[in-house]
Amino acid sequence: MIGKGKSISHGTAALEYDLAKEIDGQSAATEIARHELYGCTGAEMVQEMKPYFVDFPNVKNNCLRFEISPSVEESAGLTDADWANLGNDFMQRMGLMNHQYIIVKHSGTEKNSRQAHLHILANRVSLSGELYKDNWIGKKATEVANTIAKERHFVQSKDIGKANKAEIKEAMDGILKKMQGFDLIKFKEELGNIGFKVREARANTGKLNGYYVTARSGTEYKASEIGKGYTLAHIEQTQKKLKYNQMNISHGNKLTSGKGGFHL
Repeated sequence: MIGKGKSISHGTAALEYDLAKEIDGQSAATEIARHELYGCTGAEMVQEMKPYFVDFPNVKNNCLRFEISPSVEESAGLTDADWANLGNDFMQRMGLMNHQYIIVKHSGTEKNSRQAHLHILANRVSLSGELYKDNWIGKKATEVANTIAKERHFVQSKDIGKANKAEIKEAMDGILKKMQGFDLIKFKEELGNIGFKVREARANTGKLNGYYVTARSGTEYKASEIGKGYTLAHIEQTQKKLKYNQMNISHGNKLTSGKGGFHL
C-alpha cells in the first residue's frame, strides 16, 4: 500500500477534482466519509474551513492532501465501509481526527481502471485552532501507510516498488534478447504488447533525453530507476551483454562488464 501526503494552497481545486473524477466519461468518485464538513461542493466545504485560517494569515498552504493506494489485489474485495475504516484509521494515526476532512474514493486511474484509491482533503488547522506541522509530511504519510499495511498484511510501498521494477526489468531483458540491435520504437511497441507503457522524455527542443516505463500496476518509473544499464546511454551495451550470455550460457561462459569493456 502506498501513502502520499503534502500541504497545499489550492484546496478548492483539489477537492472539486476529487469529487468530479471521471474515467472514460463515467463517474469514478464516491464520497466515503467526512468529518465536521457539511457543504455539497468542494468550494462550499473549503469555505467552511476558512474561519480557521484567520489566525494564520501568512500560511499559504492551509490544506492537507493525502492519497492512499492499496494494490489492485488488496483493494478488490473492499466495501465502502472498509474504505472508510481505512481512511479514518490513516487520519487517526496522522493525528488529524480533530480536523475537518473529507475522504473520496476513486474507482481507478486513467492508467489502470482497477487501481482504486483514496483522496483525503483536510483543514491544516484543527478544530481547536492549532496549525498542523507539515515538516516531512510525505514521509510520515508513507510510514503510516506502511504500518497499516503491515498490520493488515498488505504489501508495503517499498515492496510494491521493488516488485514492479523487477517485473519491468524481466520484461525488458526478454525483449532485448530477441531484438536484432536496439530500436526504441520497436522496444516501446514490444513492451506495450505485454502491458508496459513507455513514455519518451523530450526537451523543449525535441531532443530525446530518456524514457519512462509504466508497470502493469500503473506506477511509472524512470529508466534509471530500473537500472543504469537501461538508460538510453547504456541500453545497447546491456543488450549486447544479455545476448552474449544467452549464446554462451550452455558452455558455462558468462559475460560481465568491467574496465575496458566486457570480459568472460
